[in-house]
Amino acid sequence: MGLPDLLENKIDSYVELAFDRSNFYFFLSSVFLKPPTISTIKIVMELISSYEFSNFISNQTVDSLSRMECINNVWFENLVQEYHDLFKVPLSKYVAPYESVYRDGHLNGQSAIDVKKIYHRLGFQIPHEYYELSDHIGIELAFMATLCKEEHKAWKEKNAKLARSLCDIEERFLKDHIACWLSKLCNTICEKTKDNFYICIAEINLDFVQFDIAHNLIV
Repeated sequence: MGLPDLLENKIDSYVELAFDRSNFYFFLSSVFLKPPTISTIKIVMELISSYEFSNFISNQTVDSLSRMECINNVWFENLVQEYHDLFKVPLSKYVAPYESVYRDGHLNGQSAIDVKKIYHRLGFQIPHEYYELSDHIGIELAFMATLCKEEHKAWKEKNAKLARSLCDIEERFLKDHIACWLSKLCNTICEKTKDNFYICIAEINLDFVQFDIAHNLIV
């Protein structure tokens, strides 16, 4: 195999990696932005036996996944209510899913302003169906997914310069924003809920982001 073939294979692996990361960040985003569906629950339950994701899931998360309840109508209805209790209704179980709350001590702080500027500079628009602030965890994860999607497109078009520029933006955004507060958010979720589904969601998010940074998934 000559050098051109080796380079082609390397780019193909980058294309696949960016595609997989984009899809998974979109999935993680959706879990925070929308109530759970049967499809969402099945995806989470199947992670324990998924070869693609076995590399990043911690033993603690595997243990939590193994304790997931079997799907039934009563549990599903309770789970939908749990979503609203955790992320929508500011009562005893409420977990504020906003970066500013954890880093600035209040809503719409400097963190939200900084994130909004990044979105504006890169042309990212919050989907109209989500009436959320710029620093909502679901929106930040959707931004990461969009960056990975654009990176995937750049690699497919053999535009290595653009792809690597997008990789740099991904890395900075993860380190400067998501990674700075995600562990606090996930710990709070685990403290507030007794449902293994949202415990798993918190742990999977933390596992994936930490793995993405530590193992240089961003090329």
